[in-house]
Parts: sequence; C-alpha cells; structure tokens
Amino acid sequence: MNEQEITRRVEQAFKDGSSIDLAMTRAGQRAFQYHAWTNTKLRIWRDGQVVELDPQDKSAQLPEGFEIPKNGTPPWIGL
Repeated sequence: MNEQEITRRVEQAFKDGSSIDLAMTRAGQRAFQYHAWTNTKLRIWRDGQVVELDPQDKSAQLPEGFEIPKNGTPPWIGL
C-alpha cells in the first residue's frame, strides 16, 4: 500500500467516524477489563470532571458501550 492510499484511507476513516468510534469503544472496554482484572479503579471523564469507577461495583454507572468483564485470563498475559 502506498502513501497516497494510506492517506486516503485515514481521511475516509475520519469522515465516516464509525471505525474510530468502534476503536475507542473497544479500547475503553479493554481498559475497563484491565482495571477489573487488576482490581484497580478506573478514572474517566464525565460531565467536565474526573470520576473514579470501581469495576467491581455492580451498581457503578458505566459509560455507554462498556461491558462487564468476562472471567478468564487477560489477553495481554504471556505476551
């Protein structure tokens, strides 16, 4: 793939936005899962301020698109 093709694909991704939205949602889910597996609080930006979320707290108000972590070994263990 040449430089012009790469540039065109990046520009298209930003125009459409859905692939970037999906990547950000997946990154957020992975961060949430990491914090759940390490039993550490997650800090997010909500309503103009930093808010701490405890991923173990079942009543925590999670950002849209975040999933409750699945049981199992984190995918980055053993890399």
